[in-house]
Amino acid sequence: MAGKRKENEAGSSNDLRADVLRVLGVLKVATADQIQRLSSPHLTYRHTTKPTAAKQKEARTASHRAAVNDLRRHGLAVDGGRTRGGEETRLLTKDGLAAAAIDLDREIEEMGGTPKSAGRSGASHPMTVNETVIALIRPKPNLNKVMREPAEAVAAARAAVDAPDGIGTLASYATEVALPVKGTWKNPAIGSARADVVLTDPQAGVPLLFIEVDNCTEEAVLIARKFDKYARFFHRQEKDTDGTEKPMWRTRWSAPGADEYERVQPPVLLVFHQAGQRSAKSQMARVADLTRHHWQGRWHPEGGYHSYDRRIPIVATTLEELREHGPAGPPSGVSAATTASRCWTR
Repeated sequence: MAGKRKENEAGSSNDLRADVLRVLGVLKVATADQIQRLSSPHLTYRHTTKPTAAKQKEARTASHRAAVNDLRRHGLAVDGGRTRGGEETRLLTKDGLAAAAIDLDREIEEMGGTPKSAGRSGASHPMTVNETVIALIRPKPNLNKVMREPAEAVAAARAAVDAPDGIGTLASYATEVALPVKGTWKNPAIGSARADVVLTDPQAGVPLLFIEVDNCTEEAVLIARKFDKYARFFHRQEKDTDGTEKPMWRTRWSAPGADEYERVQPPVLLVFHQAGQRSAKSQMARVADLTRHHWQGRWHPEGGYHSYDRRIPIVATTLEELREHGPAGPPSGVSAATTASRCWTR
């Protein structure tokens, strides 16, 4: 026991350290709060009798903070600075990413990059990316682990269990994924895009979905330019292992076969978070206008139909909507995720 304690001075378990590796392997940079909510959601409903919200958070994240500290001592994790709210963030080292790749059953080339200047900038964008992933997954707590808590906490946990399901698990997501317009997956050329999030969950009807996140701080024209890069990437052709030439993205991800006349590109979900001064609604309208040539169908009067050949389905929503209703959308509305997934079967 003494030897194990010395090796992991913070006293974390193998399971907790594996949880941290998996979360940071996907999200790249995260707070202990986000790691806990994704890997041990039942803890969200523990320690509710603590006198303040800060004390509650400190108690429910203690185990994962200890696990991160032990990974840091082993050279697998490092400090990533602080968020604008003052929370510590952590990220993995090169060795940590390699260890996470094993746990996630991914090749190291599939792990994606690390957000640039995350610590120095307050990590506002990576934090919103993380919250988007959490809002899409909607982790369910284990009720058996909260039954001894106060009635209010048990009721809140039960409400979370009964709420509409999310999409996929942590393993269904990847972040900071290079989309090379030239070069290789491992060494993309200058001018390539990096997807904030890539979601693959065929069982949920979402074989492939690219996700872009904006805090309502970036100019709409810069967001629109990213779709120019997406278009160049989607149009790029490469030979697959069987020698046949196909779109490069199909050499990495599985998706429904292309129709002979309607080769619709994979959908992109835009998630706006009302953190900046720009209005989310105006951002949506402006980006829609600037990207019209990428998504608008061409009218064929002789046949009486619109063609969406080589067009990119773009769907927009807000983080607030995702948090409240999940990817299933409001009862009277149409969900962003469902709309995006229908692009494959339209």
